[in-house]
Amino acid sequence: MTLRRRIAAPRNTIPKEERPVAEKDKDDRVVGSVGGAKIRRRDVVRAGLTGASLAAIASLPTKAHAQKAEFRFRMQSFLGPGTVEWETLIPRYIKRVSEMSNGRIQIQAFPPGALVPTFEMLDAVGKGVVEIGYGAQPYWRGKIPFTLWTWGIPGAFKTLDHYDYLWNETGLMDIVRESFAKHGTHFLGPVYSDEWGATMSRTELKTLDDFKGIKIRSFGLGAEVFKTKGASIVTIPGEEQYTALSTGVIDASNWGSPAGFYQYKIHEPAKFYLGPSTIAFDMEDMFMNQRAYNRLPKDLQEVMNIVTRIYAVERATTSTAESAKTVQLMKDAGVKFNSLPPADVEYYEKTANEALEKLQSKDEPTQKVLKIIFETRDLFRRRPSNV
Repeated sequence: MTLRRRIAAPRNTIPKEERPVAEKDKDDRVVGSVGGAKIRRRDVVRAGLTGASLAAIASLPTKAHAQKAEFRFRMQSFLGPGTVEWETLIPRYIKRVSEMSNGRIQIQAFPPGALVPTFEMLDAVGKGVVEIGYGAQPYWRGKIPFTLWTWGIPGAFKTLDHYDYLWNETGLMDIVRESFAKHGTHFLGPVYSDEWGATMSRTELKTLDDFKGIKIRSFGLGAEVFKTKGASIVTIPGEEQYTALSTGVIDASNWGSPAGFYQYKIHEPAKFYLGPSTIAFDMEDMFMNQRAYNRLPKDLQEVMNIVTRIYAVERATTSTAESAKTVQLMKDAGVKFNSLPPADVEYYEKTANEALEKLQSKDEPTQKVLKIIFETRDLFRRRPSNV
């Protein structure tokens, strides 16, 4: 009888950080560090999905007693009382910053317009009138043209992980931060908002042809599509749409998800909802006065950036759940739901892409941004939906 010697499988002696991407756990990638402790992508995702403390998930070092606040910042939000963001997510954001900084950073939140008009937040934060702004990318398109496209392009991306990859793995974040820095601000990060593109109106709309003569609150590529059908575009911030609808300043509002409309009580003056949404997650944003950010030690700068990324995930997942809860409430309130016919959806996306070709500015940052967006979009389209 011949005894065979068992040979152990060779060990992979290459350090984990030096292995090819295919052999790494993408969720194990380090995205930052606080107090010497590494923060990995899985920590950010788990905190965002569960609402748990990042300090607990990532085993960050904490002290027995929180330190006295060294940095106090004011933050103005464009989403206010009555929204889940103002009532739940922003307080959680503030708490996380305090916990991860061990009490060294304290933030006080202010509702829309409390300190400065919403559309003036970028200038106000740059000048230090308020230290942190929470707004939406297209609000700054007059100063940073590409924000109209980083906000969202109809049909470009379908799922949350596509957006997170776009912003954090392609160099897009660096370009955006360079542009915001020219306005005296540090771009903390994108916020993955709820879906965008649905319309609520005072009179029933079923097709794009019904928009002829309608005064509608809209902007960007959506506005360009509606203009081809004879609509008049009115530009107002989200917090003013209820009054505008109630007084007849506008006939319809092109806004966001069922939850987004419901939280602003748009179902009261407008009883007709027309879908579908054309952007899966449009981009809000958070930014901070550059001088205030520079005064923070590096570990606290990491706190601000990482907590903003967690907030982005929470904003997306929460809004999706809230919309699921809201549809029946809107129906109970007398809202009638319609959806554009397939031919109109096809026309919408085709016209939006044609408008993009005409509207895009030729400045270098915009061209770099669009190149990244289109290359990333095409990357994800290489995988068939059934594979």
